Amino acid sequence: MALGIDLGASKLRMTYAVATPEGPRIEAVTSRERSDDCSDDWIATMLDEMRADLGARTRSCSMALGSEEATVDAMTLPDLSYRDRLDVANIEAQRRYPDWKSRLIRLFPTQVAGSFALVTAQSSAILQRKRIVAKAGLRLSMLGIEGMVWNRFSSRSTAVVDIGTSSTRIHTADRGIPRVTCYPVGGRAVTREMARELSIDERSAERRKRILGSAGSGERIIGALATWIGERFDPSESALQEQVLLVGNGSRLPEIRRLLADRIPQRAWLAACNEFERSRYPEDIRRAAFSDWAFSIALASIGERQS
Repeated sequence: MALGIDLGASKLRMTYAVATPEGPRIEAVTSRERSDDCSDDWIATMLDEMRADLGARTRSCSMALGSEEATVDAMTLPDLSYRDRLDVANIEAQRRYPDWKSRLIRLFPTQVAGSFALVTAQSSAILQRKRIVAKAGLRLSMLGIEGMVWNRFSSRSTAVVDIGTSSTRIHTADRGIPRVTCYPVGGRAVTREMARELSIDERSAERRKRILGSAGSGERIIGALATWIGERFDPSESALQEQVLLVGNGSRLPEIRRLLADRIPQRAWLAACNEFERSRYPEDIRRAAFSDWAFSIALASIGERQS
């Protein structure tokens, strides 16, 4: 049993996964809206309430650092001792990151001989997660990195397109090293454009978007976003193959899905996963909600496999 916790920009999400002979099964999911400036104490209180709502019989949880809090770079090293490799990794981190003293630095082998993943993570972000978990009465069993979590979870696909609140990220992997490409436009930009065009406040625009989709408004932002995503999928790019996992709250807009299907027809756009298909939720709920819950589902599934 494991909990997956996604500390999103606009929403907290928690997924409860249990073990079955076929693999992890999603037992329940819950979420809470959050503001940009909410305190760690408030988040911890919400997580405690959410665990109670789920009826979870575990306090073990998995979380992740975002791409703005942790980095993964490829390194090729000769046959050295572990200590010598770590010394080289520290020198490389000092060269790449001016704030290297405030980062935790680790080196992990990849599937390719002589190739390593240089991982650096902001110490303050790690401590924040630990404080929140402790205040919520939970136990942190895994603290991953966003790109590496998607890389482990989305084995059926070679890319994950995550249309979030403030940005859109495309996650891929090259010989086991996660790569992320970011575009500073997400669902919030669509909401603001709708509010401007319709002369309504953003809260009303967000409510309208959730019920009706864009309904003809916000098309300039939606079109630009779909174009940017489409340009990242060059048919000649060998690292990207047939299947793409489309996630994030912003990806639920029908207009986005239609434009992506039109502009990148050679891709199979996945909108579900085996772990969620085995849940007790009806199919229509699974299809409608997966993109929003996907990252907490990924964290819970990986955490359950490791428990």
